[in-house]
Amino acid sequence: MQQIADLRRQGSATTKERRILLETHKKKLMEQIEKLQEHDEVINEKIEIYRQWELENQQLEVAEQ
Repeated sequence: MQQIADLRRQGSATTKERRILLETHKKKLMEQIEKLQEHDEVINEKIEIYRQWELENQQLEVAEQ
């Protein structure tokens, strides 16, 4: 983003270059967001597995009493 600020100071002749930099930055952000969403899905699946295990353990404890 510093590079964009530097280019902005150079004036309107750098408009295209700034746009390209922003598009590249956006692409990288979207890739990061996609990875984070994938990680979130995996974490949610694991949380659900642990909830199920807890429920099963509670049922076993009640059955053993």
